[in-house]
Amino acid sequence: MKKLFVLFLSLFFLLTFTTQSKAEVKVGVVDLYRVLNESEEGKKAVNELQSMFDSRQKNLEEKQKKIQNLKDEYEKKRAVLSEEARKSKEDEIERLGRELQRTAADYQVEIQKKQNEITQSMLKDIRQIINDFAKKEGYSLILEKVEQIVIYSTPEVDITDKIIALFNQKTAGQKGKK
Repeated sequence: MKKLFVLFLSLFFLLTFTTQSKAEVKVGVVDLYRVLNESEEGKKAVNELQSMFDSRQKNLEEKQKKIQNLKDEYEKKRAVLSEEARKSKEDEIERLGRELQRTAADYQVEIQKKQNEITQSMLKDIRQIINDFAKKEGYSLILEKVEQIVIYSTPEVDITDKIIALFNQKTAGQKGKK
C-alpha cells in the first residue's frame, strides 16, 4: 500500500512539473544605464547637467583667478607692507580660499542632487514602460542587465533598444502635449 501511494505521488509530481515546464517562459534583459544615457530624454538631461556644471565651473574659475590676483599683488607688495597690512591680506586670501572650497562643495552637492532627481524621475517612467511592454509582449521575467546579476545573455533577449524607442516615443508625446 505504501509503495502504491509513493508511486502515485511520484506520478502526480512528474505530471505536474511536466505540464508546468511546457508553459513558455519568456525572459528579457534591459540595460537601464544605456536607456538613461542613449534615450533622447537622457541626452537632454546630460546636456542640462553639463550646462549647469559649466556655469558653476566658470564661477569657480573666476573666484580662483581673483584669489590668484590677490596672492600675486600680495607677493609684490609684501616687502613694503606693514605687519598689520600683511596679516590682513593673508587673512583675506585664506578666507577667500575657504569660501572657494565651500562654494565648490556646495556646487558639487547641488549638481549631484539635480542628477539624482532627473535619474529617479526618468527611472520611474522607464520602469512603467518596461512593465507595460512585458505585459503586452508576454514576458514572464525582465532582468536589469548588470554584471553582478546577469552573467550571460544572448542578444535575442536584450530588449534595451525597444525600451529606448518606447521611452523616446513617450517623451516625444509628452512634449507634444505641453
